[in-house]
Amino acid sequence: MLADRAKAMQRVCFGAEPSEADLELLGSRERWLVYRDLVRNRLNTVIGVALARTKSAIGEDAFGRAVDEWFDTGSPKTRYLRYVPSELSEFAIPIWQLTETPWVADLAGYEISAWEVRHGPRNPESVGEFAFDKKPVLAAAVKVLRLAYPVHERPTPKKGYEPKPTILCLYRDGNHKAVPQILNPLAADLLEAWRTTDQTVAESVQTVAAAHNTDIGPTFIEKLSTLITHFIQEGILLGGHSPPS
Repeated sequence: MLADRAKAMQRVCFGAEPSEADLELLGSRERWLVYRDLVRNRLNTVIGVALARTKSAIGEDAFGRAVDEWFDTGSPKTRYLRYVPSELSEFAIPIWQLTETPWVADLAGYEISAWEVRHGPRNPESVGEFAFDKKPVLAAAVKVLRLAYPVHERPTPKKGYEPKPTILCLYRDGNHKAVPQILNPLAADLLEAWRTTDQTVAESVQTVAAAHNTDIGPTFIEKLSTLITHFIQEGILLGGHSPPS
């Protein structure tokens, strides 16, 4: 009985139209219709804040249809408001990629990544000093985006964006804002290696440089030092841990 009521509540709140059978099961028909509007309006508000530029780009009606279609699938699955925009994006971005304005998908991906960076986890409290013989530790809220359009540029042009492959690092600054930083392919691969591997800085640099057919000479070392200094100053790179023995 409880399971039936829970399913009816979900259908009433997120279905295209609440059925009379579900409303009868739940009781207090008018109260549940008001509750449906409150829930949907609250989620729409959070989604609209997270994807404000996307909503403006495609228009309120088209954006609303995407959200309504997502609602009708039974979503959201999360109990936390801050995760709702991410769930909507997982559903809607593949749809927007197939439209006549495919850059909208990149814009939505950029905006939702910025939202996740802003609301991401805290940085680890215990981090050692940076060293080339240690495993690098990145800030918790750092993302590397590989985009087909330069959607980080503002404002959104009325005619859209021209294709321009763009690699960004999105990171959270001291004011909890998401900041974009343009990267070259080698720097992007380094960041991703530092996030996912157990290699030391020196080992990961050698691996990435070899993948790019780049010699590790004086010019490369100078540029690498400048990049690492920038990452440390911006709080992207926090320090290092000794690798497991």
